[in-house]
Amino acid sequence: MSCFSTRLFLILALGISSVSCGQLPKPFKSDPGGGAESPLVALQDSVGVIVAPITGAPPGVAGPLADIMAAELRRANVPATTASAVKNAFLLEGQAAVTQTGGDQRIVAIDWTITNGAGDLVSQIETRSVVPGEIWELAKRAPMEAVSADAVPRITDVLQTKFEGVAQRPRPTIAVVAIEGAPGDGNEALRQAFTAVLKNAGLPVAADPLSAAIQIFGKVDVSDQTSGREKLKIEWSLRESDGSEIGTMTQSNSIEKGRATSKWGPLAYDVTFAMVDSIADVLLTMERADDIRQGR
Repeated sequence: MSCFSTRLFLILALGISSVSCGQLPKPFKSDPGGGAESPLVALQDSVGVIVAPITGAPPGVAGPLADIMAAELRRANVPATTASAVKNAFLLEGQAAVTQTGGDQRIVAIDWTITNGAGDLVSQIETRSVVPGEIWELAKRAPMEAVSADAVPRITDVLQTKFEGVAQRPRPTIAVVAIEGAPGDGNEALRQAFTAVLKNAGLPVAADPLSAAIQIFGKVDVSDQTSGREKLKIEWSLRESDGSEIGTMTQSNSIEKGRATSKWGPLAYDVTFAMVDSIADVLLTMERADDIRQGR
């Protein structure tokens, strides 16, 4: 399956960032970085964290564990992403080593290093987690969540203790307000799926969408292609609560003809899951812009 391409256009108070994504092996996965550096990010180090894939982990664990770590850091009020669009954020890297105990248990020891935007070592910690060996090797979610639960509180403590900019403070909330133009049940399916994946990713979703500081609106277009295919294009508009536009993101992909005609089901989750890193990067960049404006 081909990648769902995403273009991100951010118009912010201190500059304009325009980047486009390349193809990735994950279905519908976006990469808003594209090698470009936002003028905002270039001003000074961000308070956010980029979580790199964990080295030394089994196939299927390295990337998903980084995703889980980033989500749990966000739940701890530390802006985090697994994308690379924010060049000057802290970088969190993990080197895993596994030893066998009695029975099927494994001890997963991970050396975590935190470096700043200049590459200087900020902190280094080690975590040790006991997990069932078989499901660790099979890349099941439960042992990855156990590893994350052991690591995230310590990493959060390091960042929030050493760096005032990472101290807990209210974060701007986000919500999916409305989607239009999709055939079948697409409008509501996309809205519900997007809300669910944002919550699951640890992003601050507002209970009342109209009260959110960042409001997401979607416009869907499905057009015919050749050989039994259709082009699915979605333009996501990000707006402030007063209606001012923050920017737009556009996704497009070729899908099987009729796939979006009635029930969207998993397709809605594939599409919206691809947007999580992009949304996390927008939140991180906007928080940094607010810090700069307020002199923090």
